[in-house]
Amino acid sequence: MTPHVLLHNLFGIGIGLILVAFVPSLGANAIMFGIVVVVAAFVLDAAVVK
Repeated sequence: MTPHVLLHNLFGIGIGLILVAFVPSLGANAIMFGIVVVVAAFVLDAAVVK
């Protein structure tokens, strides 16, 4: 895993934690939101790196 992809993963985790902190009702779906953000980060990384 390159540092660029790792940065995207950490950014996704951070966004997930911020969302759960500000909107407690998202807590039940936190894992799903986290997975969606990480997948989006991988897709954006693949699109930008090429």
